[in-house]
Amino acid sequence: MTAITLIGAGSAEFTAELVTDFLGIDALPEGELRLVDIDPVRLDLARRFAEHLIERTAKAWTVRADVDRAQVLAGSDVVINTIEVAGLRNVRHDYDIALRYGVDQCIGDTIGPGGLFKAFRTIPAWLEILRDVERICPEALVLNHTNPMSMMVLAASRVSTIPVYGMCHSVHYTVEQLAEYLEVGLDRLTFRAAGVNHLAWITDLWLDGDDAYPMLRERGRVPEVWEQDPVRFELMFHLGRFPTESSGHVSEYLPYFRSHPE
Repeated sequence: MTAITLIGAGSAEFTAELVTDFLGIDALPEGELRLVDIDPVRLDLARRFAEHLIERTAKAWTVRADVDRAQVLAGSDVVINTIEVAGLRNVRHDYDIALRYGVDQCIGDTIGPGGLFKAFRTIPAWLEILRDVERICPEALVLNHTNPMSMMVLAASRVSTIPVYGMCHSVHYTVEQLAEYLEVGLDRLTFRAAGVNHLAWITDLWLDGDDAYPMLRERGRVPEVWEQDPVRFELMFHLGRFPTESSGHVSEYLPYFRSHPE
């Protein structure tokens, strides 16, 4: 039976996405989902939500929750990190301090001041988690879902003996959006993507086996479509390929797009 441990399970959005993903994998008909969070209230909410999702499937999954990760790491096959150190109360400073010095961010969790601030407060806790994994379940597959992704995985590669893989939903979310822009069913699209986290590109996009980029460029010139994703469409027009982050997110790395308040 597969045992998956989710550390930082109080992160409602990531937990919901990940549990939904697990339950959609046919090769995982049963298993134990182990939820860990230092906030007992949020942990209980995550537990009840996960149990609700499981009840809606025919899967034989059970849920276990604990505020102490050492109690649930033993025997874990997969460990997923989704922590948000200090919750959201410090996030406003990531934006406000940077903006005070002329750096306008949209998300602030990748590079630049916001990403660095978040890395400084997150990486120490992350390395403690990895030390526990090394000690308790060194054979587990470790996935990181916490930003700033590149800095988190880089820190792990330099300090820990545990191989760590970064994971993000942005590529698949982008393809879902492209299906909407093209007004076609998602099942008709196939794609290839490459790049770094929060700045990957849909290098190839096929609709029923044919190149879909000519159609996407045509659709992108429709004002009602362009207005939904102006930065990404402009990047596609000038660079030839569509990036995998939202227009607001990707604009952070390109000061030209954030040089005016509008």
